[in-house]
Amino acid sequence: MAWSNVRIDGVLEVAVMMFQVFGVATLCLTRLVPATRWADRGRVGFVVALVGLGVFGALCGRHDSEFALFAGGTMTFLLIGMIMGSGSNPSTAPSSIRISGDRAVVR
Repeated sequence: MAWSNVRIDGVLEVAVMMFQVFGVATLCLTRLVPATRWADRGRVGFVVALVGLGVFGALCGRHDSEFALFAGGTMTFLLIGMIMGSGSNPSTAPSSIRISGDRAVVR
């Protein structure tokens, strides 16, 4: 079996960097085009990026890598970026349910 020169902590650090870039890209996508379907995809990608940063940041911490701090800082930045500002409310379709104050008369 041939041994590889790839270190596991190096792979984890690259994964953290990829999730950082992906998270910032999804944040920009969500904030710049809020009224499109791309914003919905950006929100899903945003959650995936946060979960990925959490998992790979924790694994980096187990290997005594400084990238665990970078992952935590990026998660904080992304969460603040998502909740701050004047984000638009998602549009809702009109409901077909009608509520009336009149009682139905049954004869």
